[in-house]
Amino acid sequence: MKEGGYVKKFRFGFRCILAIFVVVFIVTFQNSVQADSVIDEARYYIENYYVEPVSDNVLNAATIQEMIKQLNDPYSEYFSKQEQQDFVDSIDNKMCGIGVYIQVVKDGVLVNNVISLSPAEKAGIKSGDIILSADGKSLVGLDSTEASSYIKGSEGTSVKLVIKRNDKEFDFTVERKEISVPTVTGKVLNGHTAYIDITSFGEDTSKLFTEELQNLRMQNPDSYIIDLRNNGGGYMSTALDIAGNFVGKQPAITVEDRSGSRVRYLASDKGSIIDKPVIFLTNKNTASASEILSAAVKDYKKAFFVGSTTYGKGVAQQIFGLTDGSYLKLTVEKFFSPMGNTIQKVGISPDFKVDDDNLSLKVAELLSGKCVKTYDKSGYIKANINGTDFEINLNTAKDDSHWTAFKYIIENVDKSKIYIGTDKGWIKAPEEYFNNVYQFLYSDYKILTASNNNEKNKVFTVTFNKNLDSDSLKDNSKFEIIDANTGERVAFDIKKIAGNKINLVPKNNLQSGETYLVRIFGTLRPFSVK
Repeated sequence: MKEGGYVKKFRFGFRCILAIFVVVFIVTFQNSVQADSVIDEARYYIENYYVEPVSDNVLNAATIQEMIKQLNDPYSEYFSKQEQQDFVDSIDNKMCGIGVYIQVVKDGVLVNNVISLSPAEKAGIKSGDIILSADGKSLVGLDSTEASSYIKGSEGTSVKLVIKRNDKEFDFTVERKEISVPTVTGKVLNGHTAYIDITSFGEDTSKLFTEELQNLRMQNPDSYIIDLRNNGGGYMSTALDIAGNFVGKQPAITVEDRSGSRVRYLASDKGSIIDKPVIFLTNKNTASASEILSAAVKDYKKAFFVGSTTYGKGVAQQIFGLTDGSYLKLTVEKFFSPMGNTIQKVGISPDFKVDDDNLSLKVAELLSGKCVKTYDKSGYIKANINGTDFEINLNTAKDDSHWTAFKYIIENVDKSKIYIGTDKGWIKAPEEYFNNVYQFLYSDYKILTASNNNEKNKVFTVTFNKNLDSDSLKDNSKFEIIDANTGERVAFDIKKIAGNKINLVPKNNLQSGETYLVRIFGTLRPFSVK
């Protein structure tokens, strides 16, 4: 696969790849270097291709491993043939194993997720299971790389696992198979926002992105969210190709070689660009190819960025194949945004900082809302963030999953730039609203009572201005108990204690000291809530 201008720089055949946190060019050795040993080959490449001149201490080291160590470069490595293949497979989301995502815990490794149709799913392994051992090897105390090395293996082999589930232990024998997980997935959020998640820039990612984009366009979304969180890279050509969907055929990366010469490379011409509002999600693990795409999109102001500053990986590695089948990965170039902005050790900063990954997507969903009415803005608020106006649907903000994200927005945006929607347009948000965020969410605040510093077994007594008929007590949907911090709705029972009084009795203990809201719907009018 040829890679723009890069192919002109070498007389070797190669594939261009961008690994996790690394921009890489793979070069197949073709006897172009006259050397007496593999160590001499490595020495030649280090001396002639490393991004900066190297000292004699590096070149005179006795082994390739020692030369790499002397470079003091976290991105330069020496690979065995198998390690190189694993490296490439990781870019394409390919693995040979049982098909689980794991997390190290005290007892072993927790199964966070089971891949659909994988051997693990077919064997009956479930999310939440804890793998205690693999083929008799305890996984307790191992890091995720070590633990996964015992679970993975050659296709067709089996692994015997001991799994703990609800304090009981079970034995599983699972056959390992090659598993390929799509690097692009998409869906429509809240009925109007197209969400595309790119986990890696693999060989077929551009094709998958195009297919997903076409599918979502048919559903006529109002906006897009592109999720690059925890995306450590992939093929550079894929990043440049996908960039064309946002910036068109314009320079998308600037590369500087060891001599200081700079060249700018174009994004692909896709024929058209996305013409709806776009939000990019990034975090500290958004790196390499993800930063190439992000930098291009941000330089041309084609998206609003939510999340945290990216990893800051702005140097490129080239992989040289050695005659014994091993590989040498060396830093050979630096790269910059199309406008020349530095990425290395700097990264790409968000327009709205949200460090919590569990929160950033929900924030982006709220910022993707839009009031379709021309004058009547009731049911929305408007927030101006970093010069961009966002119209937030309060019905979405009220639900459990978005409540905390809404609070975060209100607490982290300049108060003078937040407006309340009315049937006549926008008005400045009253100062008192910022003391009790739930006032933004409910226009019927007068019939909403906040109860503070609750005990965990709190019972809410509601007194009305008139006696209640029995029908008023049959439908729990006329009442809500809401955790003011998280928006979580509390399950409860209704008990009548007098003609005009009822008790709302939570089914589970409340959080001590937490503030809860009691809301009454419809024509019911409370006199007090205690």
